[in-house]
Parts: sequence; structure tokens; C-alpha cells
Amino acid sequence: MSASKNIVLTLFSSRTCSLCSTAKDSILKAQQKVPFQLNVLDIHEKECPKDLADRYMFDIPVVHLNNEFLVQHRVPQDKLVEALQKYQVTGKVEKI
Repeated sequence: MSASKNIVLTLFSSRTCSLCSTAKDSILKAQQKVPFQLNVLDIHEKECPKDLADRYMFDIPVVHLNNEFLVQHRVPQDKLVEALQKYQVTGKVEKI
């Protein structure tokens, strides 16, 4: 049942952002508890949609859960795991 919900997290980041590295570490640790696909988009690269790159230029890291805003700046692992588990049950994205 709940395993049928595909979870895709997108991390908007930059190579020069130390907070982004910390966020990615938290995300990878959470991934060990709740499986999901992780996409990392560098806001300075063509792969990142321009509207999102412009919006998040001064706010990275930003995390989306299935294309919905989830959290920005600090990504606490415990809160992320909670949000993912709630999403598995409810299908709703609750911002952290």
C-alpha cells in the first residue's frame, strides 16, 4: 500500500554552498530509513529550470518532495524522515 507511493526528493543546491553539503548529508541519512529517489540540481547549471533557479538563487538549499516545496536552508534529518513517513501515509506534503 504505502510502498506504492513514489517519493522523489529534489535538492536545489550549488557546488559552492556548504549548507547544501550539510543538507545533502541529512537527506542521504534519511534515505536509509525511508527509501526515495534523490535528484540534485545545481541552480547554476542548465539542468535546473530557470524559474526555479531564479526563485532560489539566494535561498539554497531548497528541497522539493514530488515537485512541492518541502524545506529550505536547514534540513533536519529527523523532521525529514517524519515528513516522508507522513507523505507515505497521507500523500500530502507537510512543509518542514
